[in-house]
Amino acid sequence: MLKFHYPVSILCYDGDNSGDPAAAAAAAGETNTGNSDGSSDRTFTQVELNKILADDKRKHQEKYGQLEQSYQDLLSNQNISEEQRKKLEERLEDVQASLRTKEQQAEYERKQSETKYEDQLKTAETRANHWEGLYKQETVVRSLQDAATGADAFNPNQIVGLLKPMTELKDIEGKLAPMIDFPDIDEKTGAEITTLRTPAEAVKRMKELPKVYGNLFKSNVVSGVGAGQANTGTGDNLDYANMSPEDYRKNRAAIRNRVGRS
Repeated sequence: MLKFHYPVSILCYDGDNSGDPAAAAAAAGETNTGNSDGSSDRTFTQVELNKILADDKRKHQEKYGQLEQSYQDLLSNQNISEEQRKKLEERLEDVQASLRTKEQQAEYERKQSETKYEDQLKTAETRANHWEGLYKQETVVRSLQDAATGADAFNPNQIVGLLKPMTELKDIEGKLAPMIDFPDIDEKTGAEITTLRTPAEAVKRMKELPKVYGNLFKSNVVSGVGAGQANTGTGDNLDYANMSPEDYRKNRAAIRNRVGRS
């Protein structure tokens, strides 16, 4: 039978850096004759050594397993403060790490890195989408305001409120440009149609439809005593600035009736 002579500095099982085989042997009932240099003359068979290490590992796991359960029980208390919870979570992580083998710890760290990367990526995408949305909104609003101001509108914001729900940034020859799905009228048939127009084109077309949009522009106002709109209407309380595309479609008849069109 093979026998082994091990000094007291022998390494313990993976995952436990605090093990002492000599102490474990003593706990298992083994004797240590001891030398002046602190080493041991006791010899162990492989079976005995395996048993000592297995017993030591079991005791280690039992000890830290009980400690892990204690921390988990404390964390289940909803009345502890955030600071206390954070400290308990850190201690629990230390205990759990001590119970993992080297392979398990490496796998755990790999998953932690993946989770951290995914969280950072999601945060970056959220920020990018936020700023992209602000850019698109600002670009659309600015283009509509410029078109309305250039067309001498009474209130450019009113034009923005009407056209913004129909406006999107679209790829035009490799560049993003505001384009409007404009609710138009076929000049030949009088039927309602939709035409794709730039903000300037859309506002220009609005001026060409005085029975629908005439009261929005200064050029359609009759000057002199009793000055008023060239095409009068009944008036309404519609909030154009906050009108959605669905609201616009629902109130299209009211908008046209407002300026006197049947």
